[in-house]
Amino acid sequence: MSEPVMLIDQPNNRGTLYAVVEQDDRVAYFYLYPSELLTTKYSPRPCWLRNLQPAPAKKDVAAMKEGMAPMLEAAYCNHPQGLEPLEKERLTIVWTEEGDGAAVLYDNEILGVIPGWSLYNDEHAVAYAADCTGAGENDRLMPLGKRGANAMYERIDQAIAFWKDWEGEASQAWSILQDQYLKAYEAEFGPIQQYYAIDGGQWPPMALGKFEKEDVVYLLTLGISIRPMPWVELLYSDRAPGFRRMELAMAVSKKDFTDKEIMAMAGLMSGMADRPWKQITWLGEGHTVSSEELPAPFESVVVSSALYNGPVIGLPEVYGDKVNLYWLAPITKLEREYAHSRPNAGYDLLEKMIHHNLNHIVTRRSELPSD
Repeated sequence: MSEPVMLIDQPNNRGTLYAVVEQDDRVAYFYLYPSELLTTKYSPRPCWLRNLQPAPAKKDVAAMKEGMAPMLEAAYCNHPQGLEPLEKERLTIVWTEEGDGAAVLYDNEILGVIPGWSLYNDEHAVAYAADCTGAGENDRLMPLGKRGANAMYERIDQAIAFWKDWEGEASQAWSILQDQYLKAYEAEFGPIQQYYAIDGGQWPPMALGKFEKEDVVYLLTLGISIRPMPWVELLYSDRAPGFRRMELAMAVSKKDFTDKEIMAMAGLMSGMADRPWKQITWLGEGHTVSSEELPAPFESVVVSSALYNGPVIGLPEVYGDKVNLYWLAPITKLEREYAHSRPNAGYDLLEKMIHHNLNHIVTRRSELPSD
């Protein structure tokens, strides 16, 4: 048996996962590997692509005992006599928009798919292969099947179209979306005072706008919503379009905080903008994020759209999805611990804040009572 040869190795947009195609003289496989920083959180995900030799009649236990990739049994592949080796020049990787799943294409046809939701739970660790004809007992490899019969085709077509929208530095997609966001924000908060790029020169373009109205500084992001967040598709299933895109906002009283403190909060927002994709996580109602950039006694923020009690802000839809505008409210250490004291206690914290007449405008305040 020959050692496997790597045919393609491509990271996602933030280098958190790597898509790899390998083959030896028996079999070809597609893998998603986590980066070194995420190896304790996520495990590699395999996807068989094709046998290069006659398929075994039974599960290839011998190869697995040798630490080698197993061939697929003859009953479950459409080429029991084997196919020719893959040629690396004909391979292409397509990442999903979230960056947590990918497909490998061969001559622009889908050969295998590892969906993003397969990353998060070993029970959901399923892959789809074009040359697979059936699933073995307790096997996690599924047939890709034909177009129209498997949603993976539409999912990858959608990803291909998405990346085409953002090809080239002069992409029109950003200028259109940027204008829509600025108009929505200025309609409520007046002309933009300052505009800060917060993308660090990386795609996607992201920015933070500073507005002022009635002694309140409003800080609002634009561009975060270009990418849907990881995890959400698994957690919300058919309802995912209502939860997977977000922008961030803060409203800070100028009477309570100095310009330096306000800009430190802007720095916090800038750091949070890329958090879901750098850490392969997500943000939603009641989530908390700790930060050293907040003035005492605050040490974290809670994420919420429910705290906002102003006029409706007409955010555009992005790729047909609702965009959630999440306001960041600073909280103390004890308040954060309360939000983490039991499942979904972040909602309880928000209810307590609203009960004590707290809203999206950040002011100096006393710690909420512990009862």
